[in-house]
Amino acid sequence: MRESRYYSYVVGELPEGCKLCVKGAKLVLFTTGVCPRDCFYCPLSPWRREDVAYANERPIKSIDDIIEEAKIQEALGAGVTGGDPLARLDRTVEYIKVLKENFGKKFHVHLYTTGVLATKENLKKLYDAGLDEIRFHPDLFNPNSKLFKVEIENIKNAFDFDWDVGGEVPAVPGQGERIRWFAEFLDKLGAKFLNINELEFSETNLRALINRGYQPISNESSAIKGSLELGLEILRWGEENTSLSYHLCTAKLKDAIQLKNRLKRMARNVAKPYMEITEDGTLKFAIAEYEDLDELYNLLVEEADVPEEWLYLNRKKRRIEMPIEVALELADAIEGDVRFYILEEYPTWDRIEVERTPIN
Repeated sequence: MRESRYYSYVVGELPEGCKLCVKGAKLVLFTTGVCPRDCFYCPLSPWRREDVAYANERPIKSIDDIIEEAKIQEALGAGVTGGDPLARLDRTVEYIKVLKENFGKKFHVHLYTTGVLATKENLKKLYDAGLDEIRFHPDLFNPNSKLFKVEIENIKNAFDFDWDVGGEVPAVPGQGERIRWFAEFLDKLGAKFLNINELEFSETNLRALINRGYQPISNESSAIKGSLELGLEILRWGEENTSLSYHLCTAKLKDAIQLKNRLKRMARNVAKPYMEITEDGTLKFAIAEYEDLDELYNLLVEEADVPEEWLYLNRKKRRIEMPIEVALELADAIEGDVRFYILEEYPTWDRIEVERTPIN
């Protein structure tokens, strides 16, 4: 077992999907929030538990949205997720085909599924579409359920096709025995890997986790106590007892590496000339707000002699964007109700505001 430079832990080879993911080069393709299961630890927000589709943060209204988002990110692959992507199989197959047709066979696509709907017929459609890697997440912690028995039988179907097969489950404290059972099951079938995710809380699953006795490790972290330790224990055991590769994906990897690298790839393609790209991949620039934007724009250009190429009138967000240096000068020179701020935003479709600092 070794610690990677991405704050994760590895036994054997890192799965191909993970290699691109840690570089921020994987498009997150959310094909539906519909799922045949209701896991207590599921972190999905309520609006994502509907039959909706997203490419990263961008709602998918047409195929063009997927292509555009992949280009902005300079994506080298996609991770197909949900819900369970097989719950909307035709849509998922169409998206995979489109990505392969537009970006080529080397564009690596991996997919997460519960296994409930992984019949031979459905898996063949995914394989024919060009899927490169499939990761199963069965109802491992509810082994007496009917769905679990179906999942286990269906996982066997995946080995009829020439793609990489593995598993991916959270390290739920107290469930080490079940995870070891799954590892041995995959190993006997000839799977390549088992990914273990450090369990994290969200606004959606926090109450369910607390009700079961799980607690965050601190006020600053979303990770659950004991999860990382269990993951490490599984990797040490797996290294000695199976031939699988393992990857323990930590909460820190997702926040400090995966997201940050994806933002940086996107920022260099969406940043306007007046925007700075920070070390975290966010966009930093200044804005001016005023009730009559056209009046303010004309004032800045005609009376303050600000070159038009330094200004962007964003009507949707009701503001004028500009370089920080320009705003600092204008804030001292312009009187009245004009408000100047330095903003930091994500370069994503939804442009979430990270920080706002008033200048005047």
